[in-house]
Parts: sequence; C-alpha cells; structure tokens
Amino acid sequence: KIGIIGGTGLDDPDILEGRTEKYVDTPYGKPSDALILGKIKNVDCVLLARHGRHHTIMPSNVNYRANIWALKEENCSHVLVTTACGSLREEIQPGDLVIIDQFIDRTTRRHCTLYDGQHSTLSGVCHIPMAEPFCTKTREV
Repeated sequence: KIGIIGGTGLDDPDILEGRTEKYVDTPYGKPSDALILGKIKNVDCVLLARHGRHHTIMPSNVNYRANIWALKEENCSHVLVTTACGSLREEIQPGDLVIIDQFIDRTTRRHCTLYDGQHSTLSGVCHIPMAEPFCTKTREV
C-alpha cells in the first residue's frame, strides 16, 4: 500500500479510484486531514493533503509526526511525498517535475523525529543520518 502526502496543488483526490475517507487520531494528534483511501491502477493508495484539503496549514504547523504515524497505521509500505518548492539550480524552472535526492529543510518550529523518547512504543532516541535522505530502491524505480 502506497502512502501519498500531497503538497500544494498535488493533493487532488480525483487521482484515486473507488475512494473513501477515513478520519483518524494518533498519539501525536490528528493528521493534516482525512486519509483518502483508494486505488491507482489497482494499487492500494492512501492520499493525505499535507496542508489540509482547504490549504489552511502553514508548513511549520503541519503535524508531520501524526501524518507519518497515520500512514504507518494504515499499513503503507512506502510513502511518496510531493512538494512545490524552488531550486538552487537555474536549469530547473517553475513547473518542472523533479525527483530529488537531496534537500535543504527550511521548515522551522516543528518536531523533527518520532524517536524523541516521549512515546512508549518507540523507546529511546534514534539518530537518523541525512546524507542519503531518500530510499535508494524507490528512487531507482
């Protein structure tokens, strides 16, 4: 099952066939919006609008931990995330679609990890390297 966190303009539920909505709660609070369950070419998918379907949540206020927890609880094995942002490379123009392998996170005032020692099912603190922040196998596909 594929989780899709849609960013600005890329969170249209019409991409899913046979869709249903599911409202959930997590130990970190509510995700950005309802989970939209459906299929893309017969593959089970779960779509979540990062900023809410009415685009009311600022980037620094997105409950990223609740979003990831909700997709994990829905048994998503992979998460594809879209975003509308700029680039430091002049050859990448507005409207270009790019699969990135690195990023600079300028989002502030948010929790950066699920593994902060605060939740009973996630014991201890976990340090995650960011040298290669994306799944190599998924990028190859």
